[in-house]
Amino acid sequence: MNSTKRPGAHRVVIVGGGAAGIELATRLGKSQAFDVALVDRDSSHFWKPRLHELAAGLLGDGEEAVPFLAHAQAHGYRFEPGALLGLNAAEKTIDLEAVHLPNTDELILPPRSLTYDTLVLAFGSRVNDFGTPGVLENCDMLDSPAQAIALRRKILALALRSAGDPDKRIRVGIVGAGATGVELAAELHHAFNDMHRYGGLDSAAKLDVTLMDMAPRVLPAVDPDTSASAQQILERMKVNLRLGVGVNAVESDAFHLSDGSVIPCDIKVWAAGVTGHDMVKGLGHFELSRDRRIVVDEHLAAKGVEGIYALGDCAFTATPDGRSVPPTAQAAHQQATYLSDALIKVSRGETPAAFVFHSKGTLVSLGVRQATGELPSGRHKSVIPMRGWLAKLVYVSLQQRHRATLHGWPRATALWLADWLRNTTLPPVKLH
Repeated sequence: MNSTKRPGAHRVVIVGGGAAGIELATRLGKSQAFDVALVDRDSSHFWKPRLHELAAGLLGDGEEAVPFLAHAQAHGYRFEPGALLGLNAAEKTIDLEAVHLPNTDELILPPRSLTYDTLVLAFGSRVNDFGTPGVLENCDMLDSPAQAIALRRKILALALRSAGDPDKRIRVGIVGAGATGVELAAELHHAFNDMHRYGGLDSAAKLDVTLMDMAPRVLPAVDPDTSASAQQILERMKVNLRLGVGVNAVESDAFHLSDGSVIPCDIKVWAAGVTGHDMVKGLGHFELSRDRRIVVDEHLAAKGVEGIYALGDCAFTATPDGRSVPPTAQAAHQQATYLSDALIKVSRGETPAAFVFHSKGTLVSLGVRQATGELPSGRHKSVIPMRGWLAKLVYVSLQQRHRATLHGWPRATALWLADWLRNTTLPPVKLH
C-alpha cells in the first residue's frame, strides 16, 4: 500500500477521509503534479451530516458509504489504511498503527511510516463532553457511522421490547439543541411512525424525547425567527424541551440537570459541541486552541510547523471578527476547494490569496418533507428565511453537491435516482 502512483511528483499525504479530506484528495488526484495518499482508519467515507438519519434507521448500513479503495483508484490518488500514531515534522514522516481484521487479532498490515512533502491534517473532531461525569460511560455519540449504527440497534431493540405494552414508554434524552440534536429528535419521531406503519411496532405516540441545552433556545447560532420555527415544529411533535439548563451528571438511567431535576431515559445521546481529539497534543509543536484544535493561518497552514496544513473540524480557523470558522460541512467544502487551488498555485511558484469563509446559511432537516433555515441576504448581515418543502429541497441539494464533488454530476444523478427507486420499493425505515 506504500507504493507511489506518480514517482517524482510532490508527495501530499492527507490524514482523514471526512468531507474535507476526501474532497481535497479528489481534487488533487486530478493533477499530475502531485502524488496523493489519503490515510484513514476506516475503509469508507460517510457524509457526517447524514449520521442522524443512519441513527434513526432512515439509512441502511453502507447505503451512503464511499469505499476509499475504489474511489482512490477512480480519482488518481491512493488509499493508505490505518490510524495516525505519530508525526515527525523534521523528518517529514508520519507513523501509522497496524491494521487488523475487524474484531480479531489477525494482522492485515504492520505498523509503517509514510514520507510526505506536504501533510494535510483533516482527521475531524469528537463530541465535547465538557468533563461532565458519566457522559462517556452512559451516552451514545454521533461521531461516526459505527456509533450511529449502534444507536439505531438500541432504538430498534427498545421498540421491539415495548411493542404491545401500553404502559411502556420509550424515553430518549438528547443533550445539545444544535443542528444534530434537533435533526435527530425530529427524525426519531418520523422513524417511529414508519416503524408502526411498516413493521407493526408502536408509533411515535409512545415516544418521549427530551431535548436539553444550556442555551435559551434551540439552534442558538441562527436567527431567532429560524429558531422559533424549528421549536414550533418540535413542539408539534411533542418533543419535551429543557432549555437554559445544564447537565450535572449522567447515570445509566437518567440525566441529572443543574436545576435539580432528573430526566429518566432509556437511551441517552450526547450531541453538545465538538472538541479536538486527545491525540493531537502528542503529534508535535502545534499551536492549539482551548478546545484542542490546530490553529492555522490565513492559508490554512498550521502555526508552529512547516509544510503542514489543517482543515475541517480539527482546524481552528479565525475569522476577521476573531471567532472561528464553524465546524460544518460547508466550511470543510470551502477549505478543501481553497487548499487544492492554493497547493496548485504554490507548486507553480505563485502566492495564493488568503482563505475567506463565506457562510451560505444554515438548513436543518425536520423530517421527510420539511426543513427550516436561512440564507444570507447580503444586506446588513440580514438573512432570508426558508421553510417547508423548499428548504428541504435545498437541504437535499447539499448532499447532491457533495456527491458531485466526489463522483461527478452524472454519477451523482444516478445515485439520486437509485435512492428514489429504493424509497419507492422498500420501507423507508430499516427494521433490522
